[in-house]
Amino acid sequence: MKLGIIGLDQSGKTTVFNALTGSNKEVGTFGKIEAHLSVVKVPDERIDWLSQLYDPKKTVYASIEFVDIPGSINDSSSPEIIAAAREVDALVFVIRAFKNPGVAHSLGNIDPLRDFERIKTGLIVADMIIAEKRIDRLKKSITKGTSTNEEKLEQGALEKIMECLENDKGASFANLTHAEEKATRSFQFLTLKPFFTLLNISDNELNSSETKTFSGSLPECMVMCANIEMEINELDPKDRQAFLDDLGIEELSLNPFILKAYKTLGLISFFTVGKDEVRAWTCPAGLPAVNAAGKIHSDLERGFIRAEVFSYDDLNKAGSEREVKNAGLFRLEGKTYIVQDGDILSIKFSV
Repeated sequence: MKLGIIGLDQSGKTTVFNALTGSNKEVGTFGKIEAHLSVVKVPDERIDWLSQLYDPKKTVYASIEFVDIPGSINDSSSPEIIAAAREVDALVFVIRAFKNPGVAHSLGNIDPLRDFERIKTGLIVADMIIAEKRIDRLKKSITKGTSTNEEKLEQGALEKIMECLENDKGASFANLTHAEEKATRSFQFLTLKPFFTLLNISDNELNSSETKTFSGSLPECMVMCANIEMEINELDPKDRQAFLDDLGIEELSLNPFILKAYKTLGLISFFTVGKDEVRAWTCPAGLPAVNAAGKIHSDLERGFIRAEVFSYDDLNKAGSEREVKNAGLFRLEGKTYIVQDGDILSIKFSV
């Protein structure tokens, strides 16, 4: 999973990135076009427990790649910035709500809903530029009489998208057919990507009525005081909990952030276990077992015979695989079985 952190200038994007990843990138830099990258393992108590039970040679957690995308995304953004945003799976809109006299808001005052609309408009404009250029080229092919059926399909899909963009709606509202979606997939339209919002607040606004009002006005919003969390990450781990208790913060934002990301992208985790390796795998909810097997290795999908399945919850209650089987909770499933969050799979295959 690859998440892009975007927002207006001076919204605290890099501070959020540092707080979530434990990085120490310089904040407040202007004019840079290089995105910051960091890979973070997904904390999961289930993997911790499975690793204790099986004592494997290797334990592998699922991971998330964070991309701190510099600057604002709009018609004047550099190609490098736009390209970095197009390559991510989902976007996180960082919305400024913190007050800092030493760091002026790029638009003059705090207004989270206005800032959200400004970010959304920037994405729409960036997509319009791509769609418009491609439509013009396709029209020239039609005029010359050299266009193919595939190009006509692509043009029709792009015109649907363009109509949405011109009406201040994202490409996700275009209601494309499967064939049209496939024809335009390579453009990686920004307004097709799932997103959620992160309200970046001051430490003295954690439970204020203003924060509740702001967060309630934004779609799929979570609240974070990025600056204080970045400072907490720099403390000795033994001192962090006391600091959190003093501030009335139950936990750092990484875990709820990851849960939000999984929900936004419609993802679940399943596991493979054994003496050699205990590993978490990420897949879309609703994925059939044969396709989940392909997440492990393409050979397993190609030669899939069946999946041996039991759930983490059942194993945790029973204490061992033997007791799971004794309780009749061990199952054999075919290709069409829909993998559930927390399933433990062993794939039988032949190639």
